[in-house]
Amino acid sequence: MTTKEKILLENKAWVQEKLSLDKLYFERLGSTHTPGILWIQSSDFLLPVQEIINTEPGGVLVYGNVANQIREDDLSLMAVLEDAIERLNVRDIIVCGFSHCEGITDVLLGVDDRPIVKKWLSPLRELYESHKEELLALDFIARERRLSELNIDLQLHRLADLEIVKSAWERNSFPALHGWYFDLDTGFLKEVFSMEPKAHIRKVASLI
Repeated sequence: MTTKEKILLENKAWVQEKLSLDKLYFERLGSTHTPGILWIQSSDFLLPVQEIINTEPGGVLVYGNVANQIREDDLSLMAVLEDAIERLNVRDIIVCGFSHCEGITDVLLGVDDRPIVKKWLSPLRELYESHKEELLALDFIARERRLSELNIDLQLHRLADLEIVKSAWERNSFPALHGWYFDLDTGFLKEVFSMEPKAHIRKVASLI
C-alpha cells in the first residue's frame, strides 16, 4: 500500500468514526469557523492544538513556521494576523514553542547543510549569541528549553510591535498576547510571558 492509499483509507475510517458518533458532525463543523484564538507555533509541532487544549474544531486558528518566528517578511503570517484581527476579532494570540523543536536544535547544533533554513534562523542565532554565556552553563536539554523560552519572549514582543496589533489595541481591549512553552515530555503547557493591551498602553504612556 502506498502512502497516498494509506492516507485516503485512514480518512475514510475517520469519517465513518465521526459519523457513527454524531451524524451531523460535518454539518456542524462547516458552520463553526469562528475561532477566538490565533495559535502561532513551530511547523514541526507534533500534536494537534485542539487536542492538547481540549477545544472543539473551529475554536482555534493555527499557523506554523520554523521555530515560531514573528517576522514581517513572512507574508503568510502577516495575512493570517490581518484576517484574525480585522475579520475574526480574535481575543487571544498565543505564540507557543515546544521542547525538541527542530529549529531550536538547529541553532544549537548548526545547520550549515541547509542554507535557506540557516538564513531563516539567523535572528534566532543572534538571540543565542546574545545569551551564550548563560546558555553554555546549562546542559543540552536545559539549554534547549531556555533558548526556546527566550525565543518565545522575543517573538511576543515582536508581535506587540507590529502595527496591526498596535492599531487593534488603540481600538479595543484585545487581543491579549500569550507566550507559552509546551513540554512534550510531560504534556503540560507553561506560561513564559503574557501581555495585556491595557498593560501595554500604560507602559507606552509612562514613557511619554
